[in-house]
Amino acid sequence: MNNSFKYLLIIRAVFVCLLVLFFITLSAQTTRESDGKVIADIMEKLIENTESTVDYTDLQDQLENYIQHKLNINTATQQDFQKLLFLSDQTIDAIIKHRIQFGDFLSIYELQSIESIDENTLYLLTYFLNVDEGVSQNNLPFLKKIAMGKNVLFALHENEFEQRAGYNESLSQQGKEHYFGSPYRYVLKYRFTFSNSLSYGFTGEKDMGEQFFQGAQKVGFDFNSFYLFLKNQYHFKTIALGDYQANFGQGLTFGTGISARKSAYVMNARRNFENIRAYHSLNENEFLRGAAFTYQIKSVEFTGIFSYKYISTNYREADTLSNFDNNFSSIQLTGLHRTSSEILNKDNVLQGIYGGHIKYAGANYDFGFTAVNTFYDHSFQPGNKPYQLYNFNGRYLSNFGVDYNFYLRNINFFGEFSSCSNIAFALVSGMTIPLHQTFDMVILYRNYAKNYQTIFNNPFAENSDGRNEEGFYTGISFKPNALWAVNSYVDLYRSSWLRYLVDAPSHGVDFLAELQFNPSKSSQFYVRFKNEIKNINTPTNLEVVNYLIEASKKIIRLNANYKISQTLAAVSRFEVSQYEDLFLGNKTGTLIFQDLIYTTELKELQFSGRIAVFSIEDYSARIYANETDVLNQYSVPLYQNSGVRYYLVVHYRFTKKVDAWVKYSQTTYNNVNTISSGLQQINGNILSDLRVQFRWSF
Repeated sequence: MNNSFKYLLIIRAVFVCLLVLFFITLSAQTTRESDGKVIADIMEKLIENTESTVDYTDLQDQLENYIQHKLNINTATQQDFQKLLFLSDQTIDAIIKHRIQFGDFLSIYELQSIESIDENTLYLLTYFLNVDEGVSQNNLPFLKKIAMGKNVLFALHENEFEQRAGYNESLSQQGKEHYFGSPYRYVLKYRFTFSNSLSYGFTGEKDMGEQFFQGAQKVGFDFNSFYLFLKNQYHFKTIALGDYQANFGQGLTFGTGISARKSAYVMNARRNFENIRAYHSLNENEFLRGAAFTYQIKSVEFTGIFSYKYISTNYREADTLSNFDNNFSSIQLTGLHRTSSEILNKDNVLQGIYGGHIKYAGANYDFGFTAVNTFYDHSFQPGNKPYQLYNFNGRYLSNFGVDYNFYLRNINFFGEFSSCSNIAFALVSGMTIPLHQTFDMVILYRNYAKNYQTIFNNPFAENSDGRNEEGFYTGISFKPNALWAVNSYVDLYRSSWLRYLVDAPSHGVDFLAELQFNPSKSSQFYVRFKNEIKNINTPTNLEVVNYLIEASKKIIRLNANYKISQTLAAVSRFEVSQYEDLFLGNKTGTLIFQDLIYTTELKELQFSGRIAVFSIEDYSARIYANETDVLNQYSVPLYQNSGVRYYLVVHYRFTKKVDAWVKYSQTTYNNVNTISSGLQQINGNILSDLRVQFRWSF
């Protein structure tokens, strides 16, 4: 090693030390956010455009996993970085080029020397990356790993203070449907982790209204889940036993779990899955139960999956007068088993899934092939309504697909082509284009045939079923400097056949534009405009088949995240929605809220609170807003009618190993006398909820 090279290394080391000192000094002036707050902020951007009550605990769990098992910045591949949904291809390329040009990073804060990485992105990366090479501990004896690992136990209690109709004892006396269990929700989670190579755990959940150690649930929880997960065992990249998730390619042929849809992360159109992942979420449907593995020899990687579990369905038994065999018409997705009919439908059909994925990977490309077979012990007969004409029916379904991902210069091409047993086809193809150091673009085309059928998939789509849809999506991200950013997308889509509540071929346009101002890592201001125009059934047509009208919904949001002091942060938001169609006319909704987050200097105590005032003229103009919650839980309440909602979350760390969260929330409506309907009805205008959670690390 010559002297000049030694001097360069010394200069670089000194420079990195100065960067680290600068970042530490800057961080001391503003309290570092908790992992939970960072996850909540990312989750809000990923799911805030949702128009449904999808269970996103799985998506939240993925982010938590990435924080707990940080990527090594010096060994992470391009695909590893792509799993961090907030990173653009430009940023990923800049990190890798810096690593190639200057060698391994000495510190995460060396990223500050890369001009194209803005301060907010750098701040987020400190939660998800490290430079720790570590010492391989895969060859340690199993019992040694158990002794050296980390154990975490979570216990959650939740209850509402107002009684719902389903708990009325008179319903039971009259022989009517009612809730058999108590109005309490319990969750128990245990997790063991050793490095990134071994983990196992258990999850149990009792929902409100379900029985607990009695009746239909004599063994305790209504939902029980166990997993054992190993990584990097000789040629086996992953081995999963128990409950797990599997995703291949772009999620078109096969993919379990929840993936982010269109959002303010406009470049997030490409799917970047881990093929096999341990499952420790609370969604009672979006997982596989059995065994899976990924085996790698040089550039070839093979993943095998096998799942065998009972699912809850709307089951129909044949009788002497019927001309059909026992079958089921739909799969229950709520995970609720509170009433006699819900209990009767629990775990009444066997579902088996087996198949695999083989991938060949090169330096800048990979190609894969997927084959998956699904079978049931009873026939699936979805119904005879016109929109159900092309739905899957029967006991057996096979899916096949080819996926690709490669780079041509700096353009990333990705996609997947799939088919199923009835010789129907589906295609998704896209590319991300870094046009300039400050400008990124993504273009994606999809065409999912009306008769394309799958059981589990999660490709990029307007609708959640990944079929009967053709669309063209374009997203752009422009960052002229570290202070300003413009993000926008437009999505044109159409369906060639009917859909639920859409009784004719239909089309739509979805547009979003957002202007961000980021004066510091602790402050962000943005204004967002979203407009979606699509076809719906006319609400007043009395014919058997409705005709369509055009409906539009516009949303304007002003949002500010800022620091008031070293220990006090705030979020302010003003949002207006406007819905319009030919029959309802114009319906508007308004939401204003103020958040305050106070953290003591020693960080052992934190208060997070919100007060929200809302006025929504009609359900069609409803507004969603993500909330801070206890760890491992999420809340995206729907605002409708008019009133006031507030909540307070308190997090206290008793010791380094024991901490607790308490969340109390209350919504008061000023224009209704009852809340919800049926067995969920509350007589009154107030809904309040309490969550208490403890965590013990040992």
